[in-house]
Amino acid sequence: MTRLRRALNGIAEEAPTVDLADLALAGHRRRRRVTALLAAATVVTVAGATTATVTSIRSHGVAAAWRTEAAAAPLRSHDAAATPQTEAAVPDLPGGRVGPLAYAYRTSCEVDRERKTVDCAAVEWRVVTRSGTTYRLPQALAFNDQERRVPVAISRDGRMLAYYSRQAQAHVVRDLVDGSQVTSPVTVREERIGIGSMLVVSDDGRHVVFDPREGSKEPGLLIDMRTGKTVRIPGEYEPVSIKDGVAELVRYVKTDLWLMPVTGGGRPVRFAGTYIMFSELAPDGRTVAAAEMKDLQKQKLSLLDTAGGRAPRKVAVRGLPEKAGVIATGPWRSGSELTLFALHGKGTHVYSVDIGTGRARRLADHPPGKPGGLLVLPGVASG
Repeated sequence: MTRLRRALNGIAEEAPTVDLADLALAGHRRRRRVTALLAAATVVTVAGATTATVTSIRSHGVAAAWRTEAAAAPLRSHDAAATPQTEAAVPDLPGGRVGPLAYAYRTSCEVDRERKTVDCAAVEWRVVTRSGTTYRLPQALAFNDQERRVPVAISRDGRMLAYYSRQAQAHVVRDLVDGSQVTSPVTVREERIGIGSMLVVSDDGRHVVFDPREGSKEPGLLIDMRTGKTVRIPGEYEPVSIKDGVAELVRYVKTDLWLMPVTGGGRPVRFAGTYIMFSELAPDGRTVAAAEMKDLQKQKLSLLDTAGGRAPRKVAVRGLPEKAGVIATGPWRSGSELTLFALHGKGTHVYSVDIGTGRARRLADHPPGKPGGLLVLPGVASG
């Protein structure tokens, strides 16, 4: 899961993390940023800590980094059949047809507790197919020389895998169903990948959005993987999704939502209130789901009209454990069902929520433990 993406003071000191390597690498950044790491590295106390953090929002607010599995993809619990192989048995991702992915994860740094050192030289990305087979992804850069995490992204149906190649100095999109691969004509210097860099890939693999540094004024790029044409994205916006030829972009705190055609253009819509955890655009072509900051502990979602013509409709989510912390929305499974992530029981759980009744139905579980630190599910933005 993506993480909660913005600078909220106090949480870092109050909420313990599991990944000691992340803690050491973050250093001074921990006091300025909250990293709700997916699965094992995410803290269960996020819901209770929300009250203390609401007053601490900085200039760009909070955005969720977790995005759920594809609406069309069958969701399953993280059971024995889907458990990755032992470390020694994990092969490299082969060329050709592999099949759609269930998720990707980044391995942990090595921590020497006695010497108080952290070695991230061996950190790598791995992918797990829906059938449960795990592969190493050595061609995808996991950390750059500045010790910044380098993201990967998976399309909503699990078919497309996007990553940054150090060898090519560019992004690559791999179609895991037909085995084809495209390297972006647009060179991106490795040193441009900064703190909280984000990556989004469209379902057809043609477009990716690269956000070099979260919360900065450095512009992002929407890249046409076939032609090399690019569209500049202002740095204050973060990508949510690319769907049906439209890139969904959000500027937090204001809050502005921009449905930008992949060729550029369009105009942002401003919402009254401070919203986070934006979903992709609903099948009706005008609705997005989000959570208003004041509703975070109330397990409520807001349905926002992107045309700006209707007041938000709020939906109380029913059926979640009382202390569950809602951390992200995800793709729409239908016109009336939205996927949602919640933390409880020391794990992350995927639900389907009926936006008419608010009734939540549990779809899948991702308990703590391996896969470790950073889990990326098919959906939208990855950071």
